[in-house]
Parts: sequence; structure tokens; C-alpha cells
Amino acid sequence: MLFETNILTVLTMALLGGLGAYMSNQGIAVFHDGIRPLFSQYTAGDMDRKSLFSGSFAISIGLILGFGIPISIVGGIMISNTIMLTSDIIGIYFPDDKRGKWLATIIGGLFAVFLLFGMKFILNLLSRMPVAFVEEFKTIGSIIASSFSVFPAIAIGYQAGVKTGGIVLILTILVKQIVALFGGFSFNSIYIELDPNAISMLFGIMAMLFIALKNNNVGEQNSKEAFAAFKNNIVKIKENIVILAISGGIVALATNLLIIAEGPASLILTANGQYSEAAMVAFVRTLGFIPLVMTTSIISGVYSPAGTKAVHIPAILLINTGTIGLIASFVLGALIMVLEILSLDKIAGLMDKLPGIKEMGDNSRSSMSKVIDLSLLIGSILAANAIVPAIGYIWILGLYFLNEISKKSLSNTAIGPIGVITFGLFINILYLIGCY
Repeated sequence: MLFETNILTVLTMALLGGLGAYMSNQGIAVFHDGIRPLFSQYTAGDMDRKSLFSGSFAISIGLILGFGIPISIVGGIMISNTIMLTSDIIGIYFPDDKRGKWLATIIGGLFAVFLLFGMKFILNLLSRMPVAFVEEFKTIGSIIASSFSVFPAIAIGYQAGVKTGGIVLILTILVKQIVALFGGFSFNSIYIELDPNAISMLFGIMAMLFIALKNNNVGEQNSKEAFAAFKNNIVKIKENIVILAISGGIVALATNLLIIAEGPASLILTANGQYSEAAMVAFVRTLGFIPLVMTTSIISGVYSPAGTKAVHIPAILLINTGTIGLIASFVLGALIMVLEILSLDKIAGLMDKLPGIKEMGDNSRSSMSKVIDLSLLIGSILAANAIVPAIGYIWILGLYFLNEISKKSLSNTAIGPIGVITFGLFINILYLIGCY
């Protein structure tokens, strides 16, 4: 468990859950990108409150139970999906009247605190098992940092073809190897060593942007005309800029306190103390989510409590910097949120004029998901095999393929961590009955 349960963390968690529930109740912000378009139907009168809740619950509950909670347990940090999707559900459940919004806020805050202490209890319980396996959780993310630099080549392959993607893959490996061999140098008696993973990923991102712009068909439609129908939605979001700025600040503060993490990859890296790598991963995920978040926000008038996820980046880099880091995280998170909201019109226009950028954003999200899925699966096989050699990998592979053929399959991202947790519990049962 990386976070501490003290007044600050409890208060931050309560504010995170309460504010999230309040904003979802009032139609100001929801975390799940798939819920925002539902608000358009609700606002237009095509959907009642009950249907809105049913839709949001159906969309979110699987991610909370089958993705958010298992990965949070493995990493010792709560993935943002867990608390923020729960806040979405709680806020939408209550009517959006005066009484309902305050009930949503209170219940959201209380449930967030419950999650905080509940996670602490689970981690403490697992650490006291006769056959210890909590330490093996670290192995699950062992290859994420080194493998994540491959995703730009995959995204390019989707957009520009396998040949171009293959060329970028080879160049990425060459950059990584060159930096590993020659990336250290001295400057004024200070030795500086470049991170091969970060530099190779940066190269891949630059290649991705180059391909997106090269293959881009620049639109001639005036952006003001293109988004005239959604002008009122943009105005609505800007009217809520103060509360959204506070939300961005709280999300960043919670990240700095190691309560929450932006995504599965950055969570694992943060848990392992690889803060620069985690920030880089959060950065590239932000690039992938900008088109999705901005588009769904503009068409619905509902923003995200974490914006494009950029608020996490400075907060990660400021971990373990004391009080100054905490204050700076909140301020920078709020500032980033303000800048995002004020630039909604310009970003919308840019996506309209440069559709290749939007397409690359979609492709980068898909490629990142695939890389994370496979990295976590391999890491989980290694972790399970570290718990009990020879049979651990059988358990993970068996669960993976059984999940593939299941009618209600779990997220591929979560199946590896779930496998490690269940395997650890299974081995402890065998120990108790004398079979291990």
C-alpha cells in the first residue's frame, strides 16, 4: 500500500468522490466517455432519469468490478476509473434537484472514503496470507516500461499500413539501442543519462505526428460553422470552469498523494517508483484521449472531471516533493483544466481541419490498449510463476482463454492481474488443506 490514510488523504478522497458525484448529478462532468452522449438525449427529453442511470450503470459497472478494482489491488494505488466511474453512477442515480444534488455529493464522498479504507483492508489481508504473494504483484508490470515504446509503430501501422509501421518499429528499436549504448554524457562534472525507453517512445510519438500530418486531408470547412450547432454546449462547459478547475486540482492532488493513478500502465510504473516513465505514459495517453474527450464534451456539453487526463502529468513528476509538491500539483492541475476548457473552440476547429490527427488519436488509444493488455498478461504469467513455478503460468493462460470464450468476458487488461490474485488465493487454499 503506497498511500497513507491520514486526514489529508481521507479529505482528498472525500472531495474527489463528492465533487465527482455532484458534477455528474448536475450534468457538468462525467468520467466515462460513453456516458456523455447519453446526457444529450437526457437534456433533449429523449431519455428519462431512470434510463440515464440504467445506461450509465451498464456501461460502468463492468469496468469498476472487472478492471478498476483488480488493477488497484495489484498496484496498491487506486486507478482513477474505480472512484470516478462510481461517482458517475452515484450522481446520476439521484434526481438532479436541490435535494438530490446534495445527497449525491454526501454519498459520493462517503463511498470514496469507504473505497480508501476498503482497499487498505484488502491489501493488509492479502499480505497476511500463509503463502505470501503480494510482493509478486510488482512483477506484473515488469515489462510495461520497456514494451510501451512499441505502441506508436502499431498506431502508424493502423493508419499508414504495415510496411510503414514496420519501418518505424525498426527505427524505434535502433533509437532505443543507440541511447542505451551512448545516451550517457557529462556536463559541468554532472553525469546525465538519458532513458532509452523514454527517448524511443518520444521518437515514436514524433513519427506518429509526422505520419498523421503527412496523410492528412486538410478540411476547408470553417471551424466556426462546423461547430455552430454545439456552440451552446461549449458555452455551458465554460460557465462551469471554476468547479471544473477545482476538480482538476483535486485529481492532481490525489495523484500526487498516490491515492489514484491515471491508467493501468502509469499506475504500475508509479507503484514501482518509475515516475518519469509513468509521466511519459500519462502524456502519450493524453494525446490519444484529447480527440475523444473533446469531441464527446462538445456534442454533449458535459466535460470530464479529469479533463483530457493531462492533470496527472505534473502531479506524477512532483511525487515525494513535500508540501510544495502538493500545492503545486493542485495549482497546476487546476490551471491545466482551465487551459483545456478555454481552448475547446480551437481544438475542435483543429480536429475539423486536420482529421488525420483525430484518426491517429483513435489509433493510438487502440494500440496502447493492445500493448498494455499483452504486457500485463506476460507480466502476470511471470508473477504467477514466481508464486509457484511450473503451474502459475498454466493458471493465467487457462483463465485468459476461458475468458476469451466466455459470454460475459472481462477486460483483457484486467484478466492477468485477476489471475494472479485468484492464483494466490487458490494456493493459500491448497496450503490450508495440506496440498501445498
